[in-house]
Amino acid sequence: MTGRAMDEISRKILTTIQDFLTRLTASSNLTSEQLTEAFMATTALGYQIARMDYPEQARDEVDAAEASLAKAIASDGPPPRERRWREQWSSEAGGMLCAAIENSAPIDNPDMLDRIRELLVSYHEKMDPVVSAGTRSTYSGGRGDKRDGDAEESVKELTADVLEDWLLRSGNAPAGSRVSEFRQLMGGYSKATYIAAVTGTDGTTSVVIRKDSPGLPTGSSVVGEFPVLGQMHEIGIPVPAPLWIEPDAGLCDGAFMGVAFVDGKPANQIIPEDPVARRKWARSAAEVLGQLHRDTAIENGDVREPVAREIDDLERRMLERERAPHPGLLVGIGWLRQHLDDLRNRPACRIHGDVGYHNMLMRDDRIAALLDWEFSRIGDPVEDLASIKPFMDQIESWDEFYEIYQSICGFTLDTVADNYFNVWREARNMVACIGSLNSLMLPGVRAVPLTVAGTIYIPKYEIAILDAINTAEGRNV
Repeated sequence: MTGRAMDEISRKILTTIQDFLTRLTASSNLTSEQLTEAFMATTALGYQIARMDYPEQARDEVDAAEASLAKAIASDGPPPRERRWREQWSSEAGGMLCAAIENSAPIDNPDMLDRIRELLVSYHEKMDPVVSAGTRSTYSGGRGDKRDGDAEESVKELTADVLEDWLLRSGNAPAGSRVSEFRQLMGGYSKATYIAAVTGTDGTTSVVIRKDSPGLPTGSSVVGEFPVLGQMHEIGIPVPAPLWIEPDAGLCDGAFMGVAFVDGKPANQIIPEDPVARRKWARSAAEVLGQLHRDTAIENGDVREPVAREIDDLERRMLERERAPHPGLLVGIGWLRQHLDDLRNRPACRIHGDVGYHNMLMRDDRIAALLDWEFSRIGDPVEDLASIKPFMDQIESWDEFYEIYQSICGFTLDTVADNYFNVWREARNMVACIGSLNSLMLPGVRAVPLTVAGTIYIPKYEIAILDAINTAEGRNV
C-alpha cells in the first residue's frame, strides 16, 4: 500500500491502537518481558502506519531518482529475475534499480554506492527517521509462502499437555511422568524457547525446549542444531547437553528439541564492572572459542568453499521470499562473490556464528553454557572473533582475550577477512529478517518479534550492508 494514503477511519483505528500501546508502556503494570514486547509492537505499528500513508509526492520523487540511477548503472537489459512474489514485488520501489544491478558488473564505483545508499535512505526515512544509522539504531520447515484459503487457522502451539503426551509416547520420559511446570521465555526471532519441569518417581528435572518458529525465518532448524550440540558436548565445549528431538514439524508447527537446563545467568544482564571479574570473563571466553576453533580445525581446508555455498543459499532465499526489491542486498551479494578470494589461505573450522553476551550463560564469572548454535557451520574463525570483539571491548578486555585465544589455537583477527565477514553478517541478517516478514503470511502467526524484524530491521540492514562495503573498501561512512 505504499504510495496510497489510508482512509481516515483506518488511520484513526491504527493510531488509536498505537496511542493505547504507548500509554501501556508508560504504566507500571507490565513485567519487563511484557514491556519489551509492548515497545516492539508500538515500534512496528508506527512504522507500518507511516508506510501505508506514504506521501504520493515523495514516492514520485523516489521513482524519478530511481529511474535516473538505474539508467546510469545499466542503460538497458532484460527485466529483473523472477521472484516468487513477482506481482507484489513489482509494485514496490526499487525494481528498476534491481534490474540494472543484475544487468551490470559488480558495483565497485564509490559514487554509485553512495547514490544507491542516498536513494534507500530518502525512501525509508519517511517510515524510520533514523534509518541512515543502519543497524546501530536497532534493538541490542516451511517458508510461509501462502495462506491456504481465506480462513485464518490457528498455529498448533507447544503446550504442557502436548509435551507431556509426546514425552510419554516417545519413551523420553518414564511412565507416569508429568509436565508439572511449563512457560515460554520472552524473545525469539527464529526459535521459541520454553522451560519445563518434568516430574516422575525419581523427582523433578528441568528441561529447556527450543522449537522452530513457523516459516523458519533464518533458514535454520533445530534438526540441524541438535547434532552440533552433541558434537560440542562431546569435545568439552560448555553447551546444554542435548536430550531428545522431534524432527516432525507437524505436531506443533515446528520441530523441537530438549536440552538439559544449565544453571547460570544471561551475560547481558550481569556485565561486570569489577576489573578482576572482567579478566575472568575474558579468559573464559578465550578458552571456549580457542578450544572450539582448535579442536575442529580442518587441515588444508579452503573456507571459500562453504562460504560460497552460504552465499548461494542467501540468494536463493532472497529470490523465494522477498516481497519488495532490495537493491542494497543485491549489491552486497555481488560484492561477497567478487571478493571471495579475499579469504584465500584462511583457516576453516567449526564456528558458533553468533557469539556474544546474548548467547552466554555465566556462573562464577565463567561461561556455563554457550547457547543458540543455529548459525554454526564450517567457516572462518575470524567471524567469531569479529562477533565477540565488541563485547570484549565493552569490558575493556580485548587484549587479554586475544592473547589467551591465540596461545590456544594460533588463529588471528585478519583485517581483510574481518571486513569481508562484516558485509556477510549484515547480508545474512537481512535475509533472515526477510524470512521473518515472510513467516507472518503463515496462518495464525502473530509473533511480535517477527513484525519488528520484518519491518524496522530490513531497511536498517540494507543500509548497513552498503556501509560495511565502504568500510571494507577503506572509505569513511
